[in-house]
Order: sequence, then structure tokens, then C-alpha cells
Amino acid sequence: MKKKLVFEIGTEELPSSCLYEGTQSLKNILSDKLEKNRLEFSKIETFGTPRRLIAIVYELNNVQNSLEKIIIGPPERISFDEQGKPNQAAKGFAKGIGISVDELEKIPTDKGIYIGKKLFEKGKNTVDILPEILNEVIYSIPFSKQMTWANWQIKFARPIRWILAIYGEEVLNVEIESLKSGNLTYGHRTLCSNPFKINNSEEFLKILEEKGNVVVDGEKRRELIKTQIKKIEDKYKENKIKVVINKDLLDEIINLVEIPNVLIGNFLEEYLVIPKDILIKAIEYHQRYFAILNEKGEVLPEFIVVQNGISDKNGEIIKGNERVLKARLSDASFFYNEDKKHSWENWNEKLKGVIFYSKLGSMYDKEERIRKICNKIFLDLNKNNHGIPDEILEFSTRASMLCKTDLVTNLVVEFPELQGVAGREYAKERNENKEVYEAIFEHYLPRFYGDVLPQTTTGIIVSIADKIDTIAGMFLAGVTPSGSEDPFALRRRALGIVLSLLENNFNPDIKELVKFSVDLYKEFLKFNEEKELKIICDIVDFIMARFKFTYEKDEKRTDIVDAILETGEFSLISISQKYEAIIKIINDGNMEEISMPMIRCKNIIKNINLNEEVKPDLFKEEYEKELYEEIILKEKLIKNLNSKNEYSKSLNLLIDFRKKVDNFFDKVLIMDKIEEIKNNRLNLVKKAFNLYMLIADFSKIIVVQ
Repeated sequence: MKKKLVFEIGTEELPSSCLYEGTQSLKNILSDKLEKNRLEFSKIETFGTPRRLIAIVYELNNVQNSLEKIIIGPPERISFDEQGKPNQAAKGFAKGIGISVDELEKIPTDKGIYIGKKLFEKGKNTVDILPEILNEVIYSIPFSKQMTWANWQIKFARPIRWILAIYGEEVLNVEIESLKSGNLTYGHRTLCSNPFKINNSEEFLKILEEKGNVVVDGEKRRELIKTQIKKIEDKYKENKIKVVINKDLLDEIINLVEIPNVLIGNFLEEYLVIPKDILIKAIEYHQRYFAILNEKGEVLPEFIVVQNGISDKNGEIIKGNERVLKARLSDASFFYNEDKKHSWENWNEKLKGVIFYSKLGSMYDKEERIRKICNKIFLDLNKNNHGIPDEILEFSTRASMLCKTDLVTNLVVEFPELQGVAGREYAKERNENKEVYEAIFEHYLPRFYGDVLPQTTTGIIVSIADKIDTIAGMFLAGVTPSGSEDPFALRRRALGIVLSLLENNFNPDIKELVKFSVDLYKEFLKFNEEKELKIICDIVDFIMARFKFTYEKDEKRTDIVDAILETGEFSLISISQKYEAIIKIINDGNMEEISMPMIRCKNIIKNINLNEEVKPDLFKEEYEKELYEEIILKEKLIKNLNSKNEYSKSLNLLIDFRKKVDNFFDKVLIMDKIEEIKNNRLNLVKKAFNLYMLIADFSKIIVVQ
């Protein structure tokens, strides 16, 4: 018989981030432990609200599956003496698994007859083993930030206050420290303060919502908020208002309420003088409100707040929120007006006193490095025929010298979340070119995984320059990501570089760019050539790991990427184009025509030091001469095709090349008795290998039969 399991961990108010961590971990850990305990189920759903994490297991078997297993020991031939009596090997094995020698059985295997024992373990009742499983689940849930409380040893995101565990109609006995589970739960903190009883697992969700005023499903809470906002927009449809729904803010808010109620409030019109984007940010951040726009896209002196409840009968809640927002906007207005008194020169001078990182110079020095890297990127792109207008160099130079200045403005010092936004608005007010003021904001993009990328050419260049400078500096300082720790978000920065290059088809050499960026730090740090080379390689590997991450995400083959990287190719667009050409060869069934002869070449020259040129006058066989002439011809053709990114044609030339390689290996004795001839033939093999390496090390590509 199958029943539903309901498992609820009641806590004090959980932060929004903990709900995402907790619900996913709860699902994965519970699923894993049920499977390991041979308990079958159809599916698991997990939910979270500010006061609880919930797991519901559907169609959970009431008895665990029985276990049949065979323990294999030593071979029969070495387990018995000449008289057929068990020797020490058999006795030792029997003792090790806790049985007598007489209980040993002969087990037929593919390798012959072995001694062993067939064991059968009958499945236990689910209700008997669930308490221990659920206990382990609670102790196993990880959070990025955990705490302890009272004299308890357990760590959790917030103190645990109750546990509900019901399997069908049976209440399970789960015990954590001094807290025992039961069939009591709690509803909304203010709307339903007393605990109430759950009789069975089937009624849990319905009773919790109807009696406890708790909407368990976060997606349902999201839709309730959006529906109520739509009603407000429809109510004022004559004014054509539009609520600015920031997705990230909405994601956070649904985890802050157990039942949402959307209210509308007002603020003084005098604050509308604050630039639109700064005003919207000030409304959204910290207080978690939504701004409202009119049909012209202008901010209205009204805002949306989501209450954790069902009503605001006397208007006290909205009045309280209006007071809070007034204070915040008053501060924003004051600092904005103070900033208008200062110039770029004044702010840039202040940047000289702001340390970027210990021993890595100031933020002013960072702007200087960004400027130089921007120039390098611009030259590299045009060297690769990207045709970037000369004015972009002027814009990126200007933007790089302004991009960090808002860090010392009064507004950003008070409201750090406005960095980039404030800089853009101040640049706009000071009549900077659009490419420049957009780049000041865009160089921070993407701010998080899935965020938008820079859109202007100047923004893309400055963004890449800023990110690669930060990565280079942190690697030189020894501050690199480890495990889940990445305090300077270097992985996100590297991914931002990768995505920006791929999105815009920009093709600079990553290794050259990294080397240039590392060299700029020689003014601040002392490091020798050996350390420099290692840091450069580490950074390139780090960025390429993010590149491969994008391929894994799209379910593309990273073995092909590794094969291309082996050739020293570090231009992402070229790697992508080579990848597509190789995939076509694989799909056409021709990969072995390229990989097999290359592998033959690689195996011959492996671990042999070869640095000499091939000497045609030492050829004795017709086939070595033919191979050499074919290499010279195809090398010229492939290099020309590669320069035009025509990699499919290059690969087709390599397919045709197989016949010459096979003839050489089949008809010519490479290891000739005469040392000079042998070495010349080995050098010829190396030259053939290098021809393949103009595209990839095909020996690293897995060929599926």
C-alpha cells in the first residue's frame, strides 16, 4: 500500500536566499536517502515560506524493498585443500562476513567458481525507518549561512521551533535535540497564532491554507501578487499606469510573505526631481517596493508594497511604509543635490585615496589599467577585421576614466546599490556621449547569473577590460575561488567576459589579453617570469573553464573544446567555429578518417625530443617523399582556409590526407638502422602531426562507435 508523507520543519523567519537553498537541498537529500533505503515513491515536492520548509512525498511504499545480495569471496580452487576441506582463505572469509564455514556456497561467475554467500534481507515497515531518515535529513541540509541557538548542537539557517511528520494517518516520532515531532503545525504568525492539528497527510495543504492563512506554493504566491498588481493597473487604466515589476525583487518578495496582500502608497512629488533610474532603485532597494510609471514612462509619486497578510483595515501599514520611504527618498534627494556641486575631476582625485585591493593600487590606478586594456581590445578587434569605428576608441577611453568615479559620490557612498546607475545619470546630465554614459552602467554587467549583457560596443569593451583586470589582480594577490567560496565573484566576471565575446562575435586572443593585463600590475607587484607564466596559464584555464561551462549547459561536448585548446587556440569565436566544423565531421561519420592517422603519428613521436627540420635529400622511399610533398601543400592550404575561418574545408583536406599517412606507415620502416634516416622520418611524422594540430588534437576526441 502506498501513502503520502508530509514533512514540515517549522522555523523562525528564514531569509529569502535560505528558502531557495533549503527547498532544493531538502528535495535532493530526502530523495537520496529514501532511494538508499530502498523506499519507492512517485515524486517529491518541496515548498518554502518564511516560517517553514515542507517536503511532500507521493505514493511512498509502506514497506521497503527486500534486499538480495551475493557476497563473493576467493576462488574455489584456492579455498580448499587437497582433501576438499576449507583452508585458511575460506575460514577467514567466512569469519569476515559473520557466518560459519559450513554456510559458504559455490558461486558461478564469468571468471569461474568462487565461494561466497547469498544473503536475503526482508524489507522493514516504512513507518519504522522513516523517523531515522527524517532525522538525518534535518542534520544534512546545508546553508551558506548557519547558526546555533540555546544549547543545541545542530546548525540550521534559523532556530527550529516545530516539526510535523505524518505518513498517511500515522504520526512519526522524529526527535531533534529536545524537540519531538507531532501532528501540530502553525499558521500565519499574526493571523493564526495558535497551533492546530493535522489529522492525515492528505489534508495538510488544504488545512494549512484555509485555517492557517498560509499559501505554501511560492509560485502561487507569485501569481497572487501579479494578479493583484494587474487589478491595480486596471483600476487606474484611464491614467495608463504601469507597475515596474523587477523580477529579482519579486523573487525575493514571494519568500518574505506567507500570504500576500498588495497595497498602494504615495510619496511627495518633490522627490520626482531625482533622475528616474536612481529614483526607481531607491524605491526598490532595501524597502522592497515596486515603482509605478505613467504612460510616458515617468515615475509617479506612488508605489506598491506587498504586505504579509490579508488586509490593512485602518491604513496603518501603508502609512508606516510611506514614512519609511519618505525618509529614504529624502536622503537620496539630499545626496543627489550635494553631488551636483562636484566635477569629474574632483571625484577622480578622490579615487586616488580609494584602495582597489591591498598592494594593487587605488581605484584611480584601476581606471588607468582599464583604459590601457580597452585600447588593447580595440586594436585586437580591428586586427581581426571587426571594423570597430575609431570613435569607439575615444569613447572607451573616456568611459574607462569615468566608470569608477561614482564610487566616491555621496549618493553611492550612502546607497552602494546605485553604483553604475548613479554614474550613468551624472554622465547623462553632464552631456557625455550616449556610448560613454551607457558604458559607465554596462561595465558592471552581468551583475548576476542570467543578467543582461552590455549592449553598446563601448560598454562591451569597458566591461571586458574591467573584469579581466580584476581577475588578473586577484590571481596575482592569491585571492582565487575555492570550492563554493568566491568572495570577489571571479567566476561571474569570467563568465561575463565569455558571454560578451560570444554574444558579439568578438575574437581577441584570451591568452594575449591576460598577459597584457598581468603585465600592467608590474608597477605594483614584483614577480618573476616563472610566476608570471603560471598566473597567466591559471587565469586562461579559469576563463576557459567558464567557456566550457556554457557548453556543458547547452549539452555540448567539452572533449572537442579540450582538443581545440591543446593547439594553443584561445580565441573563443575561433574555438566555436572549429567546434561546429568538427561536429559536422563527426555527424557525417568521418572522424576516424582524421583521428586514427593522427593517433598513429602521435604514438610514434611520443616521448621523443624532435626539433630538427625535415631534410628531403635524406628520403630513400617514394612514400616518404609523397607524404612530405602532401604536407607542404596541405599546410599552405589549411593555413589559408583557417585565416578565413573555413574550418570545414580544412577538415576535408585532412580526411583526404589519411591515405598518404597510411601508405607511409605501411610501406616505410621508420626505425631505420641508420640514425640520420630514422630521425628524419620521425621529424616527418612530427610534421604530419603538426598539420592536424592546425585545428585540434583529434586524439582527445571520443569517437562513439
